[in-house]
Amino acid sequence: MKIIIEEYAYDLSLISPILSERYYVPLQNQRCKVNYIGYYFEPDMNEPVMILPKVFIENNQVFGKYSPEDIFDLSHNPDIRESLRKEKKLDFLFSITTWHYLAIRQFQKRQQANTITESSDLANVISTLGEKDVTELDLIQSIIRFNRENQALFTFIKKTNSAQNQQVSWHKTIAKKMPTLQNGSPVYVDTLTKQKTINYDEELLVILSSVLSYFNKKYYFQIATNQLFTPYKGRDLENLMKCGMVILKQIKYKYFSDKLLKLWDLLYAYFLLQDKIKSKKHHKEIVLVRDFNIVFEDMIDTLLSEPNLPSHLKNHKDGKEIDHIYPYQDLLTSQDQIYHIGDSKYYKDTTTTGQNAIAKQYTYAKNVIQYNIDVLNEKGALENNIRYRDELTEGYNITPNFFISAVLNDSLDFQKEGLKYKSDFKQNNHFKDRLFDRDTLILQTYNINFLFVLNAYIANNQSQRDKFKGSARSLFRKKIVEFLDKKYNFYTIKPEGNLEDFVVKNFRFLSGKMYRPSGWEDRLLLAFEKGNDNEKLEIVRGEISKYQIS
Repeated sequence: MKIIIEEYAYDLSLISPILSERYYVPLQNQRCKVNYIGYYFEPDMNEPVMILPKVFIENNQVFGKYSPEDIFDLSHNPDIRESLRKEKKLDFLFSITTWHYLAIRQFQKRQQANTITESSDLANVISTLGEKDVTELDLIQSIIRFNRENQALFTFIKKTNSAQNQQVSWHKTIAKKMPTLQNGSPVYVDTLTKQKTINYDEELLVILSSVLSYFNKKYYFQIATNQLFTPYKGRDLENLMKCGMVILKQIKYKYFSDKLLKLWDLLYAYFLLQDKIKSKKHHKEIVLVRDFNIVFEDMIDTLLSEPNLPSHLKNHKDGKEIDHIYPYQDLLTSQDQIYHIGDSKYYKDTTTTGQNAIAKQYTYAKNVIQYNIDVLNEKGALENNIRYRDELTEGYNITPNFFISAVLNDSLDFQKEGLKYKSDFKQNNHFKDRLFDRDTLILQTYNINFLFVLNAYIANNQSQRDKFKGSARSLFRKKIVEFLDKKYNFYTIKPEGNLEDFVVKNFRFLSGKMYRPSGWEDRLLLAFEKGNDNEKLEIVRGEISKYQIS
């Protein structure tokens, strides 16, 4: 197996023999880079090529110490291979290749089932496989998973067969053996047992163990096999890999367990595919995606976004498309909701939160605000407690924005979310000290464990997703509320006299500083940047109280 890292500058002589020209971009000095992620298999090479995303490389190093050339072909680099084995990263390195392949396949299925999705997303995916086609990687993954999930069954079969082999068959013993007399009673010294000539179920498990050993040898996996079943070695193993279909056909109708029938089918499919590859009848196996970020966006979307929202919330009239959006409790009250907007990147990069990306994110927010204002103007109200503007004060609710970038954690743990606040908040505004202005936009940035996202996407576990969705949304809101508490003082004011008269009289001074949440009939919410609150409050008249957002 060859392992390539996306967008790393390799020597052209390494890449050109294993990939078609359409999958890499020539650079200066006889170097090139690959702009695809996924799985590529050419029968003439008889070796798969896996292309991993650039999240695995930082400062031109993998795992902080290896160059991409070091891991390109571990069969020719035993020292690096042994070093990775000692660090327990060798098995991870090869297993993660299948995870990315499965993620792309999952993305294909989701996009094909989603009629709303733009066709340009699927155009980024190159595949020679039909919906029901399977690759060698599919079968390897399925066989490994079957072995991992059925260890208890294998042990039970061995114990049952061993117990049966020790049971005496008295019918056979009396019919075929002569007893000796002791104290007038017959004693059978040489008894016969109920032992089978061949334990076919055990024979199938020996084949499984042998195939797993072959995977360990060929792909440097570290698959633990059941020690109760000794795998074939040497010439016996070679013969199995050459004649696996014939051997399995001989024992095809010997099994009655549904589990073992499934195992037989998996092994037979694998050997059948190997025969096709050897006979050159097997076509290329290609599952590649040109821009892996669209896959990562879909991963995060399954974890964060809300399905079945109005299409114009994600796909804007100016051609822009928001990565993630969902309705959630606003930042000021417990009764109103606002749309939270996110943008995701699957790698750490200076451009992720650069000026261009920030400007785009502010544009997304402005588009969403305008969409909701258009609906408000047309219908007179928004559904589901969504509140963007107060008609009386002309104050706008705060629209939360966030970036979320993938990182590779040092522990290589697939279970830890690793969702952490990354950097200072950025604020965009036209007027100083006008929090409730539509152009005052606040942006926060977060990191997340890439492996957790990958695992959650492939596992397709809805309860896991719902749990993360609840905790992540709560964290995003909590952090931005903490920021607002540090920068602003909030007050409620119950004006003397008529509320509308108060707003008209103080409109110029309080424009962008006052807002009325839903249900507030006789009072307003004021927000002032900390520093000279007393001077500001002296100008207005009414019953004023400090207000704590939470």
